[in-house]
Amino acid sequence: MDPPTIPEEKFWRKKLKEPKAKILIVDDIEDYLRSLENVLKKDYEVLIAKSLEEAKEKAKEGIDIALIDIRLSEEDMTNRDGLVFLEWLKMNYSDIPAVVMSAYQEFDLAVDALNLGAKYFLKKPINLVELKGTLKMLLEGKSKD
Repeated sequence: MDPPTIPEEKFWRKKLKEPKAKILIVDDIEDYLRSLENVLKKDYEVLIAKSLEEAKEKAKEGIDIALIDIRLSEEDMTNRDGLVFLEWLKMNYSDIPAVVMSAYQEFDLAVDALNLGAKYFLKKPINLVELKGTLKMLLEGKSKD
């Protein structure tokens, strides 16, 4: 039987927990960003970015994993800023795992994302159970490296 603990000891045990992993979510749709942030904030420190430049700045702050939408402008069907960010991320921080997502059914973009170094491609709307499992698996794999 464990000896009883005093309230102060319980407080310090909580304080000494490992810090949450930092996830950067990159998407141009505010509602989607906020929804994902609300789902993930219990388990992760969530950073959000709506543009290529903002994503680069947030990544420079230090992140553990990135969740990136391929298109960062819904008005421009040729926009591939998410892939541009993925390429930049892999050139500058090659050890950070990335998951790419898109609502568009373009097989070529998924192939491009995987060729640029994404670990997974998820179709929107995101299956939250699949997303959480993928993030957990990638972060556990990263900590073993």
